[in-house]
Amino acid sequence: MKKLLIASLLLCLTSCATITNSRTYPLKVNTNTQNASVKVHDSVYKLPTEVEVKRSNKPLKVTLTYDTITRDYTIKSKLMSKSSLDNIIFLGLYPEALLVDILTKKGYYYGDELFLDIYDSLPEVKRIVSGKKYIANEKNSFNVDISVPYANIFLLQPESEGVKKGAGFFGLTLGAEYFYKKNKYVKLNIGAISNFPIPFPVPLINDGEVETLVSLYSTFTDNYQLNRFSLGYGISYSFYRWDYDFGDDNYTNQKDKSVKGHGIGLSFNTYYRVGKCFHIGFVYNSTFVSIYPQTELLYQHTISFDLLWKIQI
Repeated sequence: MKKLLIASLLLCLTSCATITNSRTYPLKVNTNTQNASVKVHDSVYKLPTEVEVKRSNKPLKVTLTYDTITRDYTIKSKLMSKSSLDNIIFLGLYPEALLVDILTKKGYYYGDELFLDIYDSLPEVKRIVSGKKYIANEKNSFNVDISVPYANIFLLQPESEGVKKGAGFFGLTLGAEYFYKKNKYVKLNIGAISNFPIPFPVPLINDGEVETLVSLYSTFTDNYQLNRFSLGYGISYSFYRWDYDFGDDNYTNQKDKSVKGHGIGLSFNTYYRVGKCFHIGFVYNSTFVSIYPQTELLYQHTISFDLLWKIQI
């Protein structure tokens, strides 16, 4: 327990941005006029250029000079959405980790590119281009999917053990999508989920009884996409495993239990796109026909809150 508390404290005092980000980063600067220069942090650069800027929660002042004209711009700082998502996914400590990003200022930035428009009537307005824009999929295009089923709910019926319900965290899935129409695609997916008891990955030492629920599955779905939303339906083949460990305090010397099962059923998913390639949603996988340890009608299911990345090819 002491080791667990120490590990939890260390995680609370760190964040993805604090670990991976430096205090400065390169900012690309350009404009829509010839023979122009920009002044940043008392240094003058000929455009287009790349300027090393310091992360801060304060606005960045830049001065554009072209011909005999000088224009001042103010670029507002903001928290990186990437660091916030990483904190949610990998640490499960978003409020604490985000506070670290704010205090260290490593979670702030001014965007990836800055375009100074000389025709802008409001030069005080920021002009930020943060990475590539989302590109809609075309017919015959492909995506590779990677997701983290962050929170999972189980309803299993291991043989001779009755109904077992549980919930927990973490998993991993890999998938491939093929768009046979601009807004319709088929998806093949394989994944694994568990009922890990706490929402951040640290080693656990359990002296008492522990119940473990695990599902490995493959799904094939037909999916419809409408703007930021998508909805999919199809078939699933799932492998379930239920384990019960009586722990070190097993004074009655009861034997640990482990029951496996395979089944066929249906799969449904729904997602909402919140970034260029990041989606959040829910996945429901069920089995209605048990294949192993015996063939019978048997209902089981899992429901996952999923964090998904789609990589366009």
